[in-house]
Amino acid sequence: MKKPLLFATAASLSFLAAACASTPAPLDAGERMSERGDDIGAYGSSWSDGQKSVAQGQESVAKSTKSIAEAERDLARARADIAKAEQQIADAIAAKANAEKQIEDGTVQMARAEADYAVTKAGPSAVNPGE
Repeated sequence: MKKPLLFATAASLSFLAAACASTPAPLDAGERMSERGDDIGAYGSSWSDGQKSVAQGQESVAKSTKSIAEAERDLARARADIAKAEQQIADAIAAKANAEKQIEDGTVQMARAEADYAVTKAGPSAVNPGE
């Protein structure tokens, strides 16, 4: 009977020792300050990371703003080029219409000249008026 009692006592002491070891001792002032310093350091690191992100974002915004201005300028130039090309097309269409009218007028003039020549040719001879 001594063995089971001895075993029970040893087990109880083990549990008590484990319970005492798991209960943390209160922190002294230096440990509390160190813990707070770690927390404050984490806040500072987070703030610095945020500041870096803001700076990168501002730089990206500036680049984007510049890109937008350049693209708008290029678009304005392209629109001016389009307007110029459209005017050139309109001018060429008008010139083509004038040329086609000129061809038509010339064809009518040639037909009239041929008809007048045919009348003149059919008329009396210019060399021998009596013939």
